[in-house]
Amino acid sequence: MGDAIRLAANEWPEPTPMGRYLTAGDMERVVLNRYPGSGPATELREILAARYGVAPDQLTFGNGSTDTLLGLFLMFGGHGRTTLVFTPTFPIHMRLATIAGGAVARENVGLPYEISAERALAAVERTAPHVVLFCTPNNPTGGLIGDQVILSVAERYPGTLVLVDEAYGDIAGTTLLPALADHPNLVISKTFSKEHAAAGLRMGILVYHPDLAEAVRAAQLPTNVSVVTYALATRIARDEGTIRSRIAEIRSERERVRRGLSGIEGVEPFPSEANFILFRVGGDPVRVYDRFLDEGVLLREMSSWGCPGCLRVSIGTPAENDRFLAVAARVLAPTPA
Repeated sequence: MGDAIRLAANEWPEPTPMGRYLTAGDMERVVLNRYPGSGPATELREILAARYGVAPDQLTFGNGSTDTLLGLFLMFGGHGRTTLVFTPTFPIHMRLATIAGGAVARENVGLPYEISAERALAAVERTAPHVVLFCTPNNPTGGLIGDQVILSVAERYPGTLVLVDEAYGDIAGTTLLPALADHPNLVISKTFSKEHAAAGLRMGILVYHPDLAEAVRAAQLPTNVSVVTYALATRIARDEGTIRSRIAEIRSERERVRRGLSGIEGVEPFPSEANFILFRVGGDPVRVYDRFLDEGVLLREMSSWGCPGCLRVSIGTPAENDRFLAVAARVLAPTPA
């Protein structure tokens, strides 16, 4: 369907051409015959370190978050080790832990997705994991996990790695970066795939305590990010005004979509601080998903993620959101008795 809209992958919906950031002159200066080395990353480290309030050496980069997180699991969560996750959550985390040779322990939180410090600590005590993973705002539910929940685990279990995926953190305006200085076992994951509008660039970021960063750099594979990626990421990171504007638009449009869904009888949208909304529908979610698809609107059906009866919609452009809400009013309207 030529006019279909994609609201399934939590990407920034508008095109971001390379030419917006790299001129012909820039591309002449980016040479491809040499391995990247540390030079191309220097400016990006400085920009992001200043933004995050850390030292440049506390950052490592990878070919998307999947690359950075797989490297972390290989170092800390491999054979004979367990990673604890709180489901429903991003299934790629569990897949990466398994690829690294480790086991996965699941604490099923369900819906609504609310984790207390007491529950988190009890799950850690019961499963004795080597890695505890928190995703906040959580994907697919969209809600936040309280800072004290995460820090209580990091403080009670200083020998356990506590990984916090903040892929949507800048959209929410929340971060645990200030806590890194006092928590050497805390690691925070960032990405360029959301409000930076660069999912296709594949730029993943991990931020560590200085002591842990030194150990990770010693084990990290060299030249795992291309010079082209570094050049583009540096220009994108400098464009803070555009990033702030995107975040403001996401928040405004997300609230508009939430209100629209809330106005449809039998539909339950869950609170979200990310660039998507999880919502529960009446009836068979697969059938509802198919009806949206027939109307040219691609969503994500979430039953396999542990969210029975639910779909997830990414926040699109204002025009795409208008279309989604118009289709939703038809597809989700209660069937007359």
